[in-house]
Amino acid sequence: MSFWDYNDVAAGYFAAAEIAAREKKVGVIAIEVARPDFPVADRSKFADTDIKAAAKGLYVIRDFAPGKPKHGYVVAQGSSATFNLVSILPTLDEAGINVKVISAISEELFDKQPESYRNSVLPPEAVYDLMFVMSGTRRMWPLRNVGPLADEYSMTSDFHNQWLTGGLEPDVIAEAHLDSKSILDGITRFAKDRGKRLETTNGLLGKL
Repeated sequence: MSFWDYNDVAAGYFAAAEIAAREKKVGVIAIEVARPDFPVADRSKFADTDIKAAAKGLYVIRDFAPGKPKHGYVVAQGSSATFNLVSILPTLDEAGINVKVISAISEELFDKQPESYRNSVLPPEAVYDLMFVMSGTRRMWPLRNVGPLADEYSMTSDFHNQWLTGGLEPDVIAEAHLDSKSILDGITRFAKDRGKRLETTNGLLGKL
């Protein structure tokens, strides 16, 4: 489980503990918590306002605006990455960028949810139309079996396959291209390229 907001920790942990208590094969609960001193998220502004949303593994922060062309799915994981992404949501609205933003806490918890919930958050076809914004490595996506272009558009701390030079926290985040401006630029590129992305994916499938 990878948490980004203070209020996600208890909900996610107790959901995992409940599973471990009844399933003998579950013997280890791994928790990733590296949360800087960020303000607690205002969930009243999220699409999913449930304070225990993390127990569901994945939850929707921002849904598609109805009646407008969709530009794809953005899956966020990690403290700074998700916090900075949430900070630019008003800018995305102003720019008319219609992406669905999802917080990825735990794919294993998500797998335990009813199919109706899973499809409402991230339907099967969405893996061909998504990018990640995450502070982890591109070698370990938060979700399995993603589409062929996810790597090209995703934003990770090792996007250039090099060690970061270090510095203060803002310096490290900026060098990793996970600051607010870089995330805005990355999502804008992702949204504008949607037609090209889908055409490329369809072309690859058509050659099989």
